[in-house]
Amino acid sequence: MSPFRKYHLIVRTGLLILAIRVALRTTSLPRLLDLLHAGEGARAHDRPAIEEIAYYVDRWLALFPYNRKGNCFPRALSLYRYARRYGVPVEFHCGVRKSGTSLDGHAWLMLSAEPFMEPTQHWKTFAVTFSFPHSASPSIPPGSAGTNSAMSRSR
Repeated sequence: MSPFRKYHLIVRTGLLILAIRVALRTTSLPRLLDLLHAGEGARAHDRPAIEEIAYYVDRWLALFPYNRKGNCFPRALSLYRYARRYGVPVEFHCGVRKSGTSLDGHAWLMLSAEPFMEPTQHWKTFAVTFSFPHSASPSIPPGSAGTNSAMSRSR
């Protein structure tokens, strides 16, 4: 990859993360996902390119964390946008789990019932509360109580 293309990609990923952070404050999650979904399939499936994008998204979020609990929400939204633009039919998921006396949230991507660019198996412990595009039946881990209501904020 040429240096110009590399730095262009770094700037684009940073600007997308910034735009997502602003949009999360000004619009609903379903509306934001509709916006990120636009332009789907404009490019051919290219897993190495998406992996490179994931690397830069992770670097930006390491430099400028979303919140003290984690970066999963803007990470999943950013990767959703790029994966869909590369023609990869990923699904965005949000979930919750009980953590002591409070609830904990997580956001991740799935592709054909498998995690997509998810660095750990952490997602398995969450009950899906929101999916986009909407799946017919949410996957709920055994022993978890879950609903199919929309969750507007996650980690």
